[in-house]
Amino acid sequence: MVMGISYLKTTTTMNSLGVSIRKISISKRGRKKNISSKDYKKQILTLHRRLKKIDKEMTTSYVVERDNNHKRKFHMHLLINYTDKTNLYNQLSRFIGGNIWQEKKEGLERKDGFDTIYGCNGKYGEVDTHYIYNEIGFLNYMNKYEQSKTLT
Repeated sequence: MVMGISYLKTTTTMNSLGVSIRKISISKRGRKKNISSKDYKKQILTLHRRLKKIDKEMTTSYVVERDNNHKRKFHMHLLINYTDKTNLYNQLSRFIGGNIWQEKKEGLERKDGFDTIYGCNGKYGEVDTHYIYNEIGFLNYMNKYEQSKTLT
């Protein structure tokens, strides 16, 4: 049976992306402050709501972790299942006040080369994204200190 082109256009596949975010807050006087874990959780709800406006099928799993070196600094790991890549990268750029994405090769060499990480530095922090090869393994990594939460 041959499927029509209209069927192919409406078929969507979910892609998985791992995201790491470090944010800072800038006061009225221009001083940089660290964001608390409570503020991270509020901001992830806002980011999820903005992503969901265009990409109705997307889900976000997240966890806020304390930095190893600094007790008062936090960062966030997200596992985002999405269909609209352009919307995702645009909203992540807006979230941290940046607009230039750079490609980095990091990690151990795989059969198909090094892991490719895309990063964006902005006025309010930095975002690093990487493709997920093993979703369950990444969720286990996220859950090492605290149970992750999923937004649908």
